[in-house]
Amino acid sequence: MRSASFDRHEVIEKIMNAFWEHGYEATSIQVLEAATGLKRQSLYNAFGNKDAMFQLASERYHHAVSAKLMALLDQDDPKAAVTGFFAAQLEVLVDADQPAGCVVAAGQQELANRDESELGQHMVSLIGEQYAALTAAFERWKRAGRLTPDADPQALAAIVMSQLRGQSVLGRSAASRPIITRTAHTLPALLDRFIAPA
Repeated sequence: MRSASFDRHEVIEKIMNAFWEHGYEATSIQVLEAATGLKRQSLYNAFGNKDAMFQLASERYHHAVSAKLMALLDQDDPKAAVTGFFAAQLEVLVDADQPAGCVVAAGQQELANRDESELGQHMVSLIGEQYAALTAAFERWKRAGRLTPDADPQALAAIVMSQLRGQSVLGRSAASRPIITRTAHTLPALLDRFIAPA
């Protein structure tokens, strides 16, 4: 069998950008053909069906964007970590050189009625991983005495997670840019109530 004459990682990047720009439902095989320069049979042979390609795209986005954001929480100062986290997310959302919004957040919205499918479960797992990482960060800060005794790590993680998802959805519209900018600048200050005195 002749090996594929294309760079697999490069094509997955193009597939990711197509889904990122158009969303799951609106990304037809014709859109993917145009984005990658490959014919449908080549795409199917190399990457599987549309669901399989979207799963690859979401995993690529998770490692290229989401994981880097979560890594910003790996510091001792919770206020600085959350401030940097939302500032970095805002940079992604307003970057004119890439599609708007978030592949994972948009995919979860579109696939909300497919929770029982393999793809739906994959999207749920990505959200679960992010929530678990946020919870772990707040638990670490609380153990280190950086949060007040009454701080609930799971509740604080849920607040940040909700804002993270909301920012991602609003970020798909340029008209919402003032809203997500204010949120990114304001939310860290709302956590001051739970920051332990130095």
